[in-house]
Amino acid sequence: MGDEVAMQFSSIGFRHKISSPKWYNPLKKRKGAGISHVDLSIPKGEIIGLVGTNGAGKTTLLRMISGILPLEEGSASRNGIKLEIEALRSMVGFMPEQVRWSSQQTIRQTMTEFAYLRGCSLQSALDVLAIVGLKNRIDESLDSLSQGMRQRLSLGVALLGTPEILVLDEPFNGMDPVAIDAFKRLLRSLASKGISILISSHHLTELDHLVDTIALLHRGQLLAHGTTESLQSSLGFEQMTELVLDREIPESLSNSLNVLEYVDTASEHRYVIESGHPGLLEELVKRNFQISTWRVVPPTLIELLCSATGLDRETIGMDVEQSSMVPLRPIGGEEE
Repeated sequence: MGDEVAMQFSSIGFRHKISSPKWYNPLKKRKGAGISHVDLSIPKGEIIGLVGTNGAGKTTLLRMISGILPLEEGSASRNGIKLEIEALRSMVGFMPEQVRWSSQQTIRQTMTEFAYLRGCSLQSALDVLAIVGLKNRIDESLDSLSQGMRQRLSLGVALLGTPEILVLDEPFNGMDPVAIDAFKRLLRSLASKGISILISSHHLTELDHLVDTIALLHRGQLLAHGTTESLQSSLGFEQMTELVLDREIPESLSNSLNVLEYVDTASEHRYVIESGHPGLLEELVKRNFQISTWRVVPPTLIELLCSATGLDRETIGMDVEQSSMVPLRPIGGEEE
């Protein structure tokens, strides 16, 4: 299914308007942060992980793809046919970051209302509840739902109208590990049925074994999109080796290693080093080190994002992006 394109976005852009009052025009606005010249192909039945720092433009891009925000620049198409915003809205199901499901209204009543708004039959809404695992909870009130169930309900609403593409904005927020695991299995099941899924998350470790490809977004621009292996190659990553030892490597030996990460506890010392140190294993054995782990490890999504953006691990997890930091022109272009 991955060879068939569900939707193609070409050079799309959108800039939020921010207040810039003048004495002669107190309501004047100017262009601020947003999305600039993004090209994105969404294959059928594929899960794409949208990764970026806070403020990189992930939510803005997802809302553009869903038809909530207009495409001020560029276009969306399918099979070479341009899609207007109404078509986007009918083909894409959007799950926002947070929905406050809170009332004595039941799941049945809620889905009935949304089915009417979406132009769906009540039976199709009930069928969706079976897909997301809420069929047996249909007459429970919204107030009684756990966070995991609330997220499933949000997904159920997004699935109304049988969309071809699902857009999920931070779906794991507030969910415990068990609920996250169940939700991931549900997403993989939907993808196997041919539904394309675009998902953004700050839980980068949760995306590692869920997504088929990764799209790296930074300051409103798509830096790279591909599999972990292709990104690793294009970003010039060397293979890494993880080793766990019973004690610290002496400085005389560690100075010759490119140590990327080091964590020590009372019982063990964990190193991640750049691969390609012939004779290291033999030297450690000769020095009577107890080696409990020795394995080649691929880069994590955090490391890929760091490499693509030039930011370090500490900065990646912080709210570093401000509207004034977003470039006012695409890479290699000029401001219009």
